[in-house]
Amino acid sequence: MEKIKMNNIEILIFEVILSAVIVALGLTNTKVLFLQGPRTMTIILGIMGMLLCTISIGKFISTAPANPLTILGYIFGVVALTAFITQVFKLDIPVLKDPAKALVILAVSMVVKGLIARFQPILSRA
Repeated sequence: MEKIKMNNIEILIFEVILSAVIVALGLTNTKVLFLQGPRTMTIILGIMGMLLCTISIGKFISTAPANPLTILGYIFGVVALTAFITQVFKLDIPVLKDPAKALVILAVSMVVKGLIARFQPILSRA
C-alpha cells in the first residue's frame, strides 16, 4: 500500500506559525510598528490568508472544484472571509463582531484550509 504524501508541508507550517504569531500579538494587544489590537491583526491575517490561499487551496480548486474536500475548503473560506469582512467594515454579526473572537476564528479557518490543501495530490492520482 502506497503512503499518501502531503504536498507543500512548508506552506502549512508557515501558515500555522504566521497565524499563531498574529493571534498572540492581537490578543495581547502588542504593538508592532503601527499595528495594534485584535481588530487590526484580524485584518492583517485576513490579507495574508487571501495571499496564502492562492498558493495552497487555489490549486485544489482548479484540480477538482466539486470534490467534498474542496467544498469543505469553500465552507472554511467563507467563515474566514466573513470574519475578515466583519472587522474591515465593523459589521454587527454575532460572535464575529468581537475582534478577539473573529481573530481566533479566522486563524483556525485559515489553518484548517491549509491542512485541507495538503491533500491535493490525492486528486491528481484519481
